[in-house]
Amino acid sequence: MSNSEDDHFVQDRAGPPEELEPGELIEAELGRLVRHPRAETARLKEVATDGEQGSTPFIELALVARWIVPLVLIMIGIMLLIYFKA
Repeated sequence: MSNSEDDHFVQDRAGPPEELEPGELIEAELGRLVRHPRAETARLKEVATDGEQGSTPFIELALVARWIVPLVLIMIGIMLLIYFKA
């Protein structure tokens, strides 16, 4: 293929890239969340409900993590308290 054919092929190809780039997706989602938290929260819930984007698993993981992380920290604190008091 020549260089102009390569350019034409890239322009004709539609759809998402073949490889999922989680770092870029997370960075973009967090950037929007920091700038407009209320509007972005509503948008993320809508995206997760639709389930059509590559970032949906990360959104769902964040929703689960917001409950699990504090619970794990409390359990670690209780275990450390018991360890040092015994």
